[in-house]
Amino acid sequence: MTHTSDPHANEPMSDAELFRQAFRRHATTVVIVTYFDGAGRPCGMTATSMCSLSASPPSLLVSVNRTSRAHAEISERGRYGVNLLSVEQRSIALHCSRAGIDKRLREGWLAPDQPADATPRLLGALAHLECELGPSYEVFSHSLFVGLIRGVWLDPKDAPPLLYHGGSYSQLESAAERSERFHWELRD
Repeated sequence: MTHTSDPHANEPMSDAELFRQAFRRHATTVVIVTYFDGAGRPCGMTATSMCSLSASPPSLLVSVNRTSRAHAEISERGRYGVNLLSVEQRSIALHCSRAGIDKRLREGWLAPDQPADATPRLLGALAHLECELGPSYEVFSHSLFVGLIRGVWLDPKDAPPLLYHGGSYSQLESAAERSERFHWELRD
């Protein structure tokens, strides 16, 4: 890896820190991977390393650290949900991203109209993808879980997505903000 450093710093950044800094410049949608724990309680894990894999068959890919509780629960049950978060769900993303704490989902976060055999769906999520665990691949500290999509739920509201960029949660500029910015740029 090429080492670059801050001209004001005395030491170059480590490879791991350079990697983290590079990916902080990559904006991505925040998702909560949901699953049931051994006692049947709904839990979640914040993830930004999720992407679509194929439309035929419908599938996605999510990366999960093998030392996490979520990894063991998903591997054992063979099912998980992927909830694409709206900007109003920042508090859920924060709750589910803290290392070493209980990742149980609060009752008020869960959609009340879920089928009994579904994975936990978050109220207000932009979309929920119901996944059956397909092949998984161990890569360094993580497993890449292929999710075979067995169901999709879309929120009829057009809410803005929650994004992760620069080490913090963010949101897209609204249409009104873009219009106003464009108006002022024309005047300059």
